[in-house]
Amino acid sequence: MPTAHDYTRLGIIAAFFMIGMMGTRPLVPLIADENGASAVEIGIIVSMFPVLSLLFAVRIGKVIDRVGSKKPIFISTLIASLSLMIPFVSSKLAGIVISQLVAGIANTTFVVASQSYAGHSSQPSERENNILKFSIGVAIGSFLGPLIGGWLADLFTTAYAFLILSFIGVLSIFFVVALTPYQMEVKQKQKSSRSVFETFYLLKIKNVRRAFLISSLILLGKDMFTAYFPLLALQFGLSNTSIGVIVAMNALAGIFVRLFMPKLIKWFGRTNVILLSIVTSGLFFILIPLSQHELWLGMLSFLLGMGLGIGQPLSIATTLQSLPPDRAAEGLGFRMTSNRLTQTVSPFIFGVIAQSFGMAAVFFITGAIILVGSIKSKIEEDE
Repeated sequence: MPTAHDYTRLGIIAAFFMIGMMGTRPLVPLIADENGASAVEIGIIVSMFPVLSLLFAVRIGKVIDRVGSKKPIFISTLIASLSLMIPFVSSKLAGIVISQLVAGIANTTFVVASQSYAGHSSQPSERENNILKFSIGVAIGSFLGPLIGGWLADLFTTAYAFLILSFIGVLSIFFVVALTPYQMEVKQKQKSSRSVFETFYLLKIKNVRRAFLISSLILLGKDMFTAYFPLLALQFGLSNTSIGVIVAMNALAGIFVRLFMPKLIKWFGRTNVILLSIVTSGLFFILIPLSQHELWLGMLSFLLGMGLGIGQPLSIATTLQSLPPDRAAEGLGFRMTSNRLTQTVSPFIFGVIAQSFGMAAVFFITGAIILVGSIKSKIEEDE
């Protein structure tokens, strides 16, 4: 069985992995813009990141349930890091698209395998704490990645930033090797007899449905901020370094708020914490385009990051607690499919909105959607 050191290692793996992955995410619209892409084309390129995951996340989850988590974590970290080198080799739009397609499916495999490892190799009393360790690693990488990426893009070029960030991502592999393998004991006959359609029956579980909605709203907020804030900031006249710092502030807030998450849950209850995080996220989205000052934008980015940062680990924990133990990774894969549907459709739709009504409209409409979605986001803690 994995030890406490394994969950610490998982957090370190997530940090290095996310430095590479999230360091390049804000650079994708910038390098596409450098190659003459329109707002609609940038939306399409951004939507390539989740498109394969939308098709294969559930199948990936079933494979992880069968073979365990360690091998998928190793393979996904390697493939993801290699895919981030592609824009350096070919910074044309086709190269960027291929990079996003491959990085997206590798990222999904990594996340589902890591969440399954953290959640179902843990004792029930330690599950939320171990998921939190992984989540903090993700937040640290998401903070450092944009900061490093923006600085590298200004110091060298955007293409060189992709190359260097990919090498940083490779470092996670050395820690994966040290992980203690873990695999759920699942009856293979029962596992193989399930049809794809039976996965949808997981939605009969009320808290699973609501956890999926919460996760989709948070991912919508994160992706719209990552994809369109750099372009909005360029219109405001900010440098790549300033953009990287402000995006990094968003992730820094995620680290900060996660450290206090256990106390917040104890004081206010899980349901109230989730609802507050979603409502405030919607409000801060609406406020972002109303000022062009770097200090104001940095403060709003930080506050938005606090709202978005706390909802995701809680939705993961709620999903794992509500799922049958032998369908953990399958359910996480299904959750990821829901997330990827949001991530595939929304960049294209908001690309059209940005082209037609301007970048500010993206933030106003995203904020409104998150606020409306909060109405159906109440988790039943006694379920």
